[in-house]
Amino acid sequence: MNLISRPISKPIHQTPPSSGDLMVKHRNFRAMVSALAMLAGLFTAGEASAEFVTQSDQRPPSPARLIFPDTKDGHHIFAGDLHLHTVFSDGSAWPTLRLAEAAHDGLKFVSFTEHDIITPKIRDTGTNKNRSYEIGRAFISSGMHGLGGMKLSLGSEITRAIGHFNCHFLKDANALNPGKVHYSTFKQTGGQLRVDWNRTSADEKDLEARFREAKRQGAICQWNHPTIPSSSPGEAVVTPFLERMFSEGLLSGIEVAQSDFIHPSAMDVALKYNLYIAATTDAHLGTALEQEAAGMDHRVATLFLTQGEDEAAFKDALEKRRTVGLFRDTFFGTRENVQTVMNAVLKMSFTKYSPSEFLIGNSGEMEIANAGPIDVELEIVQPDFRLLNYPRFVKIPHGSKVTLKALRIDGPNFKGLKVRVINSLVTSRDQLEFFLEAQPFDLNAITGKGTLSNIPDDLDGWM
Repeated sequence: MNLISRPISKPIHQTPPSSGDLMVKHRNFRAMVSALAMLAGLFTAGEASAEFVTQSDQRPPSPARLIFPDTKDGHHIFAGDLHLHTVFSDGSAWPTLRLAEAAHDGLKFVSFTEHDIITPKIRDTGTNKNRSYEIGRAFISSGMHGLGGMKLSLGSEITRAIGHFNCHFLKDANALNPGKVHYSTFKQTGGQLRVDWNRTSADEKDLEARFREAKRQGAICQWNHPTIPSSSPGEAVVTPFLERMFSEGLLSGIEVAQSDFIHPSAMDVALKYNLYIAATTDAHLGTALEQEAAGMDHRVATLFLTQGEDEAAFKDALEKRRTVGLFRDTFFGTRENVQTVMNAVLKMSFTKYSPSEFLIGNSGEMEIANAGPIDVELEIVQPDFRLLNYPRFVKIPHGSKVTLKALRIDGPNFKGLKVRVINSLVTSRDQLEFFLEAQPFDLNAITGKGTLSNIPDDLDGWM
């Protein structure tokens, strides 16, 4: 499926890669930065965190710090990451570094999702798949470097030839690998690198047993990068087995974006089967390194619409499908959830009104402010609304505001504007349209004479 075209410079449609493309990409990327990544993986707790975040981090919201205002009803919008690897599977980073990166980027929640059966550093790390979580938990509990507010989930990536699936809020990740199978990431075969998980089990009964064990522990699971692997390249194909997993509540979410790829058809799968929507880094190297290599100006993240700040609040958001994906400046999710985010970050104020502007009739000015960390691109679709100083398309920069000057303003009855959020997706093709309400205003206080009608007598006849 093609995404809807849009009049902005940054395209969001990309053809999902094949498994071979991914292998080549990651092999080349590792070759470029392996020395730096390995150094990062060896950082101690103090060194890693000091590099990335401090107690007094007061940077304003920006693409580099994904801090969002609360919603209108007083709930929270927190950025998080549901797919992360450390040295305890096939990542190159130490767990404390992952937490420091997340705090630096403005995240409130992360889930360590080590591959259940991929353990290439077994000589150095052992086989305990709970270990990265244990280290991270202890680091958070220490309160060092302002990380005390970070929330962490014990996760696991169930890695099979028929698909990869993350489970979060586990109690024991080792229980998902009762056979104690541990492969290296790659093996040398005929002069070519081949991904070991291509020879892992394709048995649906084995996979279902892992899901049921996760559910027994109270975990919640998602389908990762659903177009890789796929029987139809570029499409998220829902097999009868997966459909049954959805209906039985063994799979509850789906990655619509991961790393530097977007999977548009996954949006429609999420909506059809009522799955939570995730956008994740799937980081193996340093998140900043991967972000820079992909040409992104912000970290890929899942936005959680929560009623609290503890781990239970994040799990509740997943269970209630209260998430929005954020990928390449684009918000995607259900209409309700994306609109909730837009209503939180955008504020419209009616600031000036002239009921009888000479020649041009009623006119007015309004400000749209963006309190969020990401630019919002709008198309004004309000009928019979005429902008004077912009075409239909207006970008509201993060942490800034834009003044609109317009004709045909019915001041006494002005309520707001109908807009389309260009950098949004509420299906694989459609963008969010909603009514952006104006803040309460005092019409008398903002009403004045028009600029053209207030002409001095000695300039009468100037035209």
